[in-house]
Amino acid sequence: MIKELENLKNKIENICHNYKDDNIGGWITGDGPVPCNLLFIGEAPGKTEVEERKPFVGKAGESFEKYLKYIGLNRKNVRITNTCFFRPIKIKTNKFGKKTVSNRTPKVKEINLFKNILNEEIELVNPKIIVTLGNIPLKQMTNFKSIGECHGNLYFNEILNVNIFPMYHPSSLNYNNNETFIKTYKEDWIKLKKVLDKII
Repeated sequence: MIKELENLKNKIENICHNYKDDNIGGWITGDGPVPCNLLFIGEAPGKTEVEERKPFVGKAGESFEKYLKYIGLNRKNVRITNTCFFRPIKIKTNKFGKKTVSNRTPKVKEINLFKNILNEEIELVNPKIIVTLGNIPLKQMTNFKSIGECHGNLYFNEILNVNIFPMYHPSSLNYNNNETFIKTYKEDWIKLKKVLDKII
């Protein structure tokens, strides 16, 4: 298994090294045990993730770990990966010549660069449930267009032969910090716990 994971890492590194179509700022791989019953798939790494070489360790990661604990899970017992393995960035220069770097949403073609790698990782992890976090992985794993129409429910992906449980991305709490959304978000985690109790 170590050899297979090293092989995936090399493929990711090769893609990132040769990608010249837009600005990117570093890359990471998935993190956690393999095989694993539960696989979380996010969008793409941010600044902190690239610095620490792990997914979900920034501000969104803090929320993520808080809710993992909320339903009795521990980060070291789940696998976490991304749909796009490099950090997509935009660089702006102001009138004084100062540069700012920020995250951007990965383009479809950037996501497609890693499609086969993600499928290989899923095969290695062999999860009983995949939790998609946000719209980007949702569109890769299901036919839904928006997380709003399907979050908190279990679906079956016949191609991958695995259960999919779509959830809002933890970063959504940063810009939907109202009681109604927080309640919905918590309820989805409770629903996930019930699903896990049945399936795992």
